[in-house]
Amino acid sequence: MNEFVLFFFIPLAWFVTAFMIEAGSVVMIPVCRYENYREKMLIVIGSLWAIIATSLVYLVVSLDTIFAPVMFVTGAVLYAPLMVLIIMLAFHHFSIGVAEGSSTLGKHSMERTFLVLTLPFALIVAFLGNTLFTSVFSGYGFCVHNLLTLDITPNYTQMIFNAFNWVFFIGVVMYVVYFTVVFYGIKERLLVGALGLTLANILFLVSTYEWLPVVFNNAVNNAGFWIYIVILYAYLYIATTRNVPFRQAWIFLLTFIGAMMFGAFTQGRILEDIVPAGTVGPLPGVPASLLLTNATTLTAGAIVLGMAGLLVLGGITAVSYKVLYKVATERVEAKKATVK
Repeated sequence: MNEFVLFFFIPLAWFVTAFMIEAGSVVMIPVCRYENYREKMLIVIGSLWAIIATSLVYLVVSLDTIFAPVMFVTGAVLYAPLMVLIIMLAFHHFSIGVAEGSSTLGKHSMERTFLVLTLPFALIVAFLGNTLFTSVFSGYGFCVHNLLTLDITPNYTQMIFNAFNWVFFIGVVMYVVYFTVVFYGIKERLLVGALGLTLANILFLVSTYEWLPVVFNNAVNNAGFWIYIVILYAYLYIATTRNVPFRQAWIFLLTFIGAMMFGAFTQGRILEDIVPAGTVGPLPGVPASLLLTNATTLTAGAIVLGMAGLLVLGGITAVSYKVLYKVATERVEAKKATVK
């Protein structure tokens, strides 16, 4: 896989991991019976706005820099679902903003109402993001009339209503269940977390075996993949039975690594199911290296993107953790100590 393709996978993995935390928290808040966890979830949701929005913007800028020759094609094919995703994300952030404002004003019933309203927007954003991801790698929804001239048109019905998209999405949902249990250390839901992780692994393996065999073969034949799976189960038990330092950071890192592993297993190939084997090499699919910007511009752009990634994504994440999460958590703990 060409190293420049990492500028796609790194911000994508960062965005997905951050959004998983928020989506899991949003889903759990209305149904969580344990007030101790709900309070933490509210703090986390308020800490992730900047990270999610910034990583998404950084991803778009990276794509425009690294894959400039084909951005007009992907823009035309993916325009509709991408626009709906952005609109839904705006409503999603608006609902969270109103909920936080209501909490500050002491209107807790309104806060709960808007957090519940956030749920469908979060699910729609997650599903559309999953659809964009699966369609790019599988090719579902891309009607290739002439690959050499990039004559490609969209088929949104096929893009959304294909089995790969739905099976993979359900797998993501199951992983979010596991992720949320571990992130908050919900000891009462150890078995639920184990079930979620097991179903996620099964669905990911089944979907890639059926529709992305390159990813499946690279995964199951890689010892690191199986070690990673064992670590996920072990960490579920440890995080829900012991007080682990930096528990949230560790599960964030593990999820980020998992997303990066998936990217490595694709070998940087896209449109896997609609490009016949032998068209652009021994394997079906288009190597991302064929779609890259010219070498000089790419090298210069990579330097700028690398610096921006460290300063922007790293900086925003650090500030959000320090100012929004840690300070809020300390304030809550101090309040509890005062009440006692």
